[in-house]
Amino acid sequence: MANVFAIERCRFQWTWLTTSDWLNNVVSDHQNKYRVMLVIQSLRVGGAETMVENLSYALVREGCAVLVVVLQSGETILTERMRKKGVDLRILGKRPGLDLSVFRRLAAIMRDFQPDVVHSHLPILQYVVPAARKAHVGNLVHTVHNMAEKETSSNLKRLLSRRYYRNGSVVPVALSEVTKRSIEDVYGLDASQVAIVANGIDLEAYEPKRDYSLSVPTRICHIGRFEEQKNHAALVDAAAQLKADGFDAVFDLYGVGSLMEEIKGAVAKKGLEGEFSFHGLTDNVPDALGKADLFVFPSVYEGMPMVLAEAMAAGLPIVAAAVGGVPDMLEGGESALLCDGDAASVASAVERLLSEEGLRKSLGMAARERAADFSSDSMARAYLDIYKRKGAPTC
Repeated sequence: MANVFAIERCRFQWTWLTTSDWLNNVVSDHQNKYRVMLVIQSLRVGGAETMVENLSYALVREGCAVLVVVLQSGETILTERMRKKGVDLRILGKRPGLDLSVFRRLAAIMRDFQPDVVHSHLPILQYVVPAARKAHVGNLVHTVHNMAEKETSSNLKRLLSRRYYRNGSVVPVALSEVTKRSIEDVYGLDASQVAIVANGIDLEAYEPKRDYSLSVPTRICHIGRFEEQKNHAALVDAAAQLKADGFDAVFDLYGVGSLMEEIKGAVAKKGLEGEFSFHGLTDNVPDALGKADLFVFPSVYEGMPMVLAEAMAAGLPIVAAAVGGVPDMLEGGESALLCDGDAASVASAVERLLSEEGLRKSLGMAARERAADFSSDSMARAYLDIYKRKGAPTC
């Protein structure tokens, strides 16, 4: 029995030492990883929010430790999906208006996580910069997700951003050449002070379209919030024109927003209930795009819309308003039909695509090829280069 006990004791000691060594290696490896803290206002479904989701996954693939901090409360499709994929999330539950407690909580998280860089999104620098100073974090990057003049209507936020950018506290990042110029103009910056990184998506999630014949009825897709920016009213009027011209088409609309009921009312007033389907939010954009024949995007203004890159990755023929960074994305019309965004222009472009299968195929294939420039891994590597230039070590 003594010999058996000695063997078991020896076996236990050997196992304990091996596990201890393994744990030490894991802890050491985690501490050696480059630490990125992504901070965003909310994780409702939208372009900036989806970009943060994609960036968090890609940075982890690049070997980084990533923490995503969300100021506002609320569980969403994105928070659920990110948790399932193992993303470390902290939701602060910010109160409406100026919530001074956010400064303290952000600073405490920064001290605990010890990030090599804090990368913020949407107009929240008034919280991020003071918290970073309190936590002695000096490497700050901020992505401007829209035209600079549209990012915020608050003069105070605009003045603070101008100060932070001009004194070098924060590196601003634009999504395209057009949005870069808007940042330079609004904040009075030199070209060398603004970086450019295109939004990225997971290209492998999108099955490119191969058959460009039309469904009956033709299915036209739009994904976006029901707000003035997205210009759903033009879609309603364009649908009326298509119907009057004898085209059999249904518009599949995905999204929610403050104008949703107003748009439903406009559809009913024009007798177009059979031409519109309102699907609400979707947690499966590739599936929604895969059911479509065309994608239409008549926005009033844009930075570099994520959903447009997703439609390109799906190989869809696209009609898009030539605003903001959209023409850059679509190579000035080489990968889609660009229009003015009004109902007549949208209807005319859609009718042209519905009438020409060869054009649908050539534009869809060109869009898919162009989408290769918008991969999430390329985006992550570009941001890591910016983080490094700001003065922090790389992964």
